[in-house]
Amino acid sequence: MRPLLAAERMGEPAAAAPRRDAPAQTSLWADLEIFHAVAASGGLAVAAAALGLSETTVARRLKAFEARLGLSLFRRGANRLIPTEIGLALAADAAAAAESVARFETRASAARARDDAPVRITATTSISLFLTQHAARLSAAAGGIEIVIISTRERLDLARGEAEIAIRMRRPPDGAGYFGQKIGRLAQAFYVRRDVDPATAPIISVSRDVSSRIEQRILAWAGGRPIAARVGDSAARYESIRSSGAVSMAPCFLADADTSLTRLGEPPDDTADEIFLVSHESGRQRPAVRAVLEALRKLFREHRGRLEGASCPVDPQR
Repeated sequence: MRPLLAAERMGEPAAAAPRRDAPAQTSLWADLEIFHAVAASGGLAVAAAALGLSETTVARRLKAFEARLGLSLFRRGANRLIPTEIGLALAADAAAAAESVARFETRASAARARDDAPVRITATTSISLFLTQHAARLSAAAGGIEIVIISTRERLDLARGEAEIAIRMRRPPDGAGYFGQKIGRLAQAFYVRRDVDPATAPIISVSRDVSSRIEQRILAWAGGRPIAARVGDSAARYESIRSSGAVSMAPCFLADADTSLTRLGEPPDDTADEIFLVSHESGRQRPAVRAVLEALRKLFREHRGRLEGASCPVDPQR
């Protein structure tokens, strides 16, 4: 015989024990995740796919969330859900909450990262080539840690842990937790192969969506001569000069080191890019990341002249 509960001893009926199979009310965090996904995508199907849930589950939980708030958050439009006035205001709060949760997860993940986990550096192709020339040195400076160089023009999100360090040609983000400093300039100049006459060489320009400054310089140098091709990547333009005998602009640190090429003029100031070293507090917690950051600062200081094109004289015969 079970002992009497306190309420029963006082003559009151005991409260019913909760059923184990009774559905628990979802947390506010979980509801906000559903609401944010639907508000961001504008539809149940896309939100469901992003969350890994069925469309029926998302619809049911969204309806329950509206009932819980006593508010109508969406109205149906043509093939999408359109936030109401209050829904739009709350969607902004939900987006901020989602960003905070993501930042929380990133910091927690960084805090438990293995000390020997690789340090990932994201950079453009040209800077990636420069880094590969010194990758062993960077690794040694961090105690032999593995260095991963991610060559891409995409701006990987350091706050979300997509990389630990970024080297960018634009000013770093102003968001909370970011650290950025200018560490140099990347200059480009006109080059041609030594055995090619620049007056008759084909001309390679850039893709119009890459750099209007470089395009304008190349068109001005061409003086009305036709453009043979457009190549967006600066390292690929260097290869086109070296392999196909074209005239184009290329990073000075690459082309000046190639004895088969000659420079046709000083690097124009208006085509140079400032180089920024960017990190985020979530990654800087690791000693290896801090060591690589310091090694990068030193590396760019030592090679400042190469990067700015100050180490190669112009061929007076050209």
